[in-house]
Parts: sequence; structure tokens; C-alpha cells
Amino acid sequence: MEATTYNYKVVRQFAIMTVVWGIVGMLVGVILAAQLIWPDLTFGIEWLSYGRLRPLHTNAVIFAFGGSAMFAVSYYIVQRTVRYGYGRRSSPLSPSGAGRW
Repeated sequence: MEATTYNYKVVRQFAIMTVVWGIVGMLVGVILAAQLIWPDLTFGIEWLSYGRLRPLHTNAVIFAFGGSAMFAVSYYIVQRTVRYGYGRRSSPLSPSGAGRW
């Protein structure tokens, strides 16, 4: 039986982006929480108002952080379930998939 080699590069890329987007999304959440305590925290800059940052926080945490985590787990599990490493042959699910996401 041939040993299956799995491609962990794409899993690693999505895992790294999960951490990056988690930090970004949760940092915006901390800024929003601070704005509730100190409303003048943004010094009147309209682009940093609560109403503009809240959708950014929500979308960053749900879609960027959550989506990257789901893709990382999916790429890891599918390779092992079907015993097919994406790096063996040319595949549409190659590491370039992380770049497209």
C-alpha cells in the first residue's frame, strides 16, 4: 500500500489567516467596547464611529475569522477522509485556494 502524503501548506495558510483575522476582529471589538465607556475616544473622527465599526467587527469575526477556520478544518479533514493529498497532482483545491479566499 502506498503511503499517502498530505498537503499541510494550505491548512497552515488558512490557520495563520484565522489567527490574523481573529486578532483584527477582536481588536475592533475591544475598541467598540471602549467606545461604550468613553464615547469621545475617537476624537470626533467619523470613520471610527460606533455605527461604522460595528459591521466591520461583525463581518471580520463571522466571515473572515470563522470562514478561515472552517476552510482550514475542511482541508485538513477532507484530505484524511478520502486519503488524497492535494499536493500530489494538480488540483483545483491546491494551496492557491487560500490565496483566492
